[in-house]
Amino acid sequence: MKHKLSAVIFTFVMAEACMTGCLEDKKNSSAESETTTAAETVTEAATDESGSEISESMELMRVKFKDIPEAESGPVIKISDTTAKPGEIAKVTVSVTGAENKWNMCGIHITYPDVLQCQIEDEEDLTVDYEIGEAAKKNAGFVAMDWQRNLAPELVRDKKRSVFFTTMFQDNNGKDGDIASFFFKIPDDAQPGTVYDLGYYYMDSDMFRNLENDMSLEKYAFEHLEGGSITVR
Repeated sequence: MKHKLSAVIFTFVMAEACMTGCLEDKKNSSAESETTTAAETVTEAATDESGSEISESMELMRVKFKDIPEAESGPVIKISDTTAKPGEIAKVTVSVTGAENKWNMCGIHITYPDVLQCQIEDEEDLTVDYEIGEAAKKNAGFVAMDWQRNLAPELVRDKKRSVFFTTMFQDNNGKDGDIASFFFKIPDDAQPGTVYDLGYYYMDSDMFRNLENDMSLEKYAFEHLEGGSITVR
């Protein structure tokens, strides 16, 4: 029980460090330094399996896990593809497959274009409005916050913001299915056919883990992230 309680405390300390820490210049400088280190590790533009270039933060993730053994299969985290009209609120869902009763905690940053307005529950601490899905229904705690201030240089350059969410369980009770849904307002003047891409920003404190601390499972989860989109109709 003591171990489990410590895990709960750690998760929420990690959540607060990731988000409130992002409001400090010191943390911003650290993120910039980590991104630079990753960039220096690669002599050519990093690409994924399809040949598309990947972001500096995701390359940093690959550098971190390069010596971790490969898993034959594992969790696949996916952001939904959805549609909405100009001025409407789009519902965006993050789901996972291949992880039924195999995960204990996660901490993930999803990215969205800064022209969208993430729906905020509390403006003071930037907690966001969300709905818990079946995969996280048995959670021991859930936190979701919008990262708006002192953004990492990569996000500023790409005109993006990020929602960070973290949750954990008493045991490996995380399931397959929807983890959580978040809500974004489409600009009133958005043109039909416009596609807003949704993706990920990797920080060293991000995780997708089980009680056994199986880093191969975490590596598989982050190396197989699937983005999503909102299309204006």
